[in-house]
Amino acid sequence: MYTFPRYPMALAGLLAAAVALTAGTPAAFADDLAEQGRAVLDEHREAVVTLVMVISVSYEGNESENETEANATVISPDGLAVLSLTAVDPTVQYERSPNMTSDLVSKIKDMRMVLADGSEITAEVVLRDRDLDLAFVRPVSPVSEPMKHVDLTRTSAPQILDPVVVLAQLGKVSRRAHSAFIERVETLVERPRLFYVLGQHRGQSVMCSPVFGLDGGFVGIGVLRTLRAAQGGRFEEALVIVVPAEDIRTASEQVPPPGESAPEESPAEEAAPEETVVPAV
Repeated sequence: MYTFPRYPMALAGLLAAAVALTAGTPAAFADDLAEQGRAVLDEHREAVVTLVMVISVSYEGNESENETEANATVISPDGLAVLSLTAVDPTVQYERSPNMTSDLVSKIKDMRMVLADGSEITAEVVLRDRDLDLAFVRPVSPVSEPMKHVDLTRTSAPQILDPVVVLAQLGKVSRRAHSAFIERVETLVERPRLFYVLGQHRGQSVMCSPVFGLDGGFVGIGVLRTLRAAQGGRFEEALVIVVPAEDIRTASEQVPPPGESAPEESPAEEAAPEETVVPAV
């Protein structure tokens, strides 16, 4: 706590006026953004978990096995969570290459969901949406109590240059602490399907992470969008985008009840030749 000295009345009035003027300065606006960002983090941090996966990839008789981690966002009390399919199945990056054969196969040998308190739950993939680059995962066994989750019906629809809050859970070196940063929407692609693009200097951090409006409404999650490869290349273009909450909600309706198999996957659609892009100015 700070107590102002007893200045003469005239000087005290000038000080009061100066304090009032600073309320509208950029610094004050930045502080307001920080407050709103912290509120979003406090509300949603426990819904952001980490998936630790052991994935094997085999191709033409050779097999490699690696442990990898990715963030996922819990979207229902039973622990159903969503993340980018690319993080779960690295072969989706190669599917559109004309030179790649069906010999490339990946398999998840182990998957654990690391919660905010450090506890781990064995999980499994229950639905893959190759078109949206989404994977839905769920605990293998029923959870003992409802999990903190994001409400898919409480959404936010930012416009060009609106600030948004991106959340993440960091790795072991940071003791699984949660982090947040504020970015702005740089591009809106409206047709044939809406998605958002944030600053690409943050692409790796946005990938698999949930994005929220300053009001705490769910915007979507970061995924990888690729275009069909030209002859001799892996892919022609790749971009980290934010899939809107409404698309995630619609896709989640295909998740089978516990104990039932997921519906047959359909191949990923090609990017439509015409898209309406609203760039930042």
